[in-house]
Amino acid sequence: MTWLKRRYPELVMLWIAGGFFALALELLITRHTEELQLVGVAAALLGGVVAVLALFVRGLRPLWLAGFAVVALAGLVGTGVHWKEAGDEGAYAAGYEYDDEYEEDEDEGEGAPPPLAPLGLTGLAVLGAATLYVRDEEEGAS
Repeated sequence: MTWLKRRYPELVMLWIAGGFFALALELLITRHTEELQLVGVAAALLGGVVAVLALFVRGLRPLWLAGFAVVALAGLVGTGVHWKEAGDEGAYAAGYEYDDEYEEDEDEGEGAPPPLAPLGLTGLAVLGAATLYVRDEEEGAS
């Protein structure tokens, strides 16, 4: 138990990095790569790189926190864009309900985007910043 307790922040940061890279991979697999969509891919990759670098380069906490802030902001902006696109297509009146009608169809183009999906970037970034803060505070106390 002591081993886990001592390494907990680093293990969480590894999971955060993995989450960012998995999200970037999912965006690439689903071809989320046209124009403004690339911001999501870039933000996910940036978040993964910041998480990995924060593990190994400890003296740059303000820089890593700024990187996580940029990623979190990209997630919030992406959520706004998704909500606007969903509203433009009339897919969500009182909330998101998945409907086959909005699945991607080669003949009809893309359907409405999931409105809250970009918040995954924001959540991972906030968790990364909190983990980094706790890790560095614990090291300063010991």
